[in-house]
Amino acid sequence: MDSNSSIKSKDHPQCDDVSDIQSNLKQLGLSDNQHHDWLSNLTEDVLFTILLYVGPKDVDENVKFVNRILHQSTSHSLQLWREFCILTGKCLAKKYASTEETKKEYDAFRPMALSAEVKKNAVEPAKENRFRSYYHRNPCVPIDFEAIKSALAHCPRTPVKVLEDESELDFSATGTVCLMPGVYKERIAIQGEVWGVGSTGNKVVSIRACFPEKGATIMHYTDSQDAKNQPCVSISTRDAEDANLGAQKGISVNLSYLALVHSTSGSDLWGGNAALVVDGARAQVDMNSCVVQSHSGRGIVVTNQAELKISASSVTNCAATGFYLGDWGSRAHVSRCNFIRNGYGTRESLSSDEGRQELESVLAEWARLRANAGVTDAAERIEQFNVVPPGHSGIYIEGAMCWIEDSLIASNCFTGTTVVRNGFLSLSGCDIPQNTGNGRVGHPISIEDDYDVLNNRLQGARIRGGVVEGPRPNDYSNTKYEEKLRKTPFMTDEKLHSILDAPV
Repeated sequence: MDSNSSIKSKDHPQCDDVSDIQSNLKQLGLSDNQHHDWLSNLTEDVLFTILLYVGPKDVDENVKFVNRILHQSTSHSLQLWREFCILTGKCLAKKYASTEETKKEYDAFRPMALSAEVKKNAVEPAKENRFRSYYHRNPCVPIDFEAIKSALAHCPRTPVKVLEDESELDFSATGTVCLMPGVYKERIAIQGEVWGVGSTGNKVVSIRACFPEKGATIMHYTDSQDAKNQPCVSISTRDAEDANLGAQKGISVNLSYLALVHSTSGSDLWGGNAALVVDGARAQVDMNSCVVQSHSGRGIVVTNQAELKISASSVTNCAATGFYLGDWGSRAHVSRCNFIRNGYGTRESLSSDEGRQELESVLAEWARLRANAGVTDAAERIEQFNVVPPGHSGIYIEGAMCWIEDSLIASNCFTGTTVVRNGFLSLSGCDIPQNTGNGRVGHPISIEDDYDVLNNRLQGARIRGGVVEGPRPNDYSNTKYEEKLRKTPFMTDEKLHSILDAPV
């Protein structure tokens, strides 16, 4: 092609508009009829390869408008759009999709968005080109949109009937934002959707890495006071500024093959300083093969009747509690996960002598305030410091219900798990070794007793947490936990140990 051509080329040709294409063809001495004949003489394989090189965005926005031949070759080609779905990771290999055994295992717990009722009411996909419709339904960042927020605004919340394909590929019925490998420095907030008349379940949306073996990272890492105590990802059905007061809301979100990395200024653990916050009735999250880290606060917070299902994931190196589950009606199902090295305080403060001295002063002030003002007042006044002191558990359950199976809870600062305020915990097939208990070998499980809180005991309130073990035995022996790590498709041995070996 002539070097003076107006068609731009970076990673691949970018077609400015149809007139540019036509003018360049004329520069080559091709009339409209010759142009048609030239395209007609191209074999399907050659044209297919050229269109793949141009890319889905330019094919759909520019190339198909050049003439009728290209319009038919692009708009109606099932093979072309199926290949675009594969190249952008919008369809997964079936080995990464949920198996029937997994679906049965969580049938009693899984979010409403995965229920038979929602699938029954799913809409039919477009008939003219089902693969093209599937491609545009599931935006890819940064190919289709530059930011996750923009892609979420486009992504539909209503499931479609599953697109059948005879190959070893899985085409999800749920609208999905797919992330190419990389680090996305964004704060994500997903609000609940108002239930309409006759609604049978939540609206649902998914965020996942395009390629599970490579993953993707969502990072909210800043010391700006404007971002004080902000979570990295928040999913909530409670909106104080909602004009539809009293309206019921719900949302189900699937997160897969992601790393959530978080650090903000502030120390308000109840005000949002966490990597992931799930809050409100009918707020449901299904996490699979994720890694969660918060260097300034908690890893995961689930409150106010929200629900979480998390599997094959790791919560590591959080400044405070790895996973906090609170409030009556909240519940969680944890399977094949790791909760490791959480609760040692603000990470940056531990890396220098000055930071460690600041932590010591905060702890001394905390002890003084507790003695003089009580725990509640002390907690409110200690928030003036942008430091989280050490002394937190791996998992903390307060007045909520949690089922944990086949998981590792190890080397956390205080205890492995703490259950208080009528919380309920079921443990089966778990390893809970080497929790330190503030410098000493700590108890794997701490259960609040009636006599732990004097005022409640005098008032006759029963606040004891409950723990049920089995049917598979749990192991509390202090063996090396590296031998018991739960592996995931996203977290290879090398990736996982690079996280665990990082200095606290």
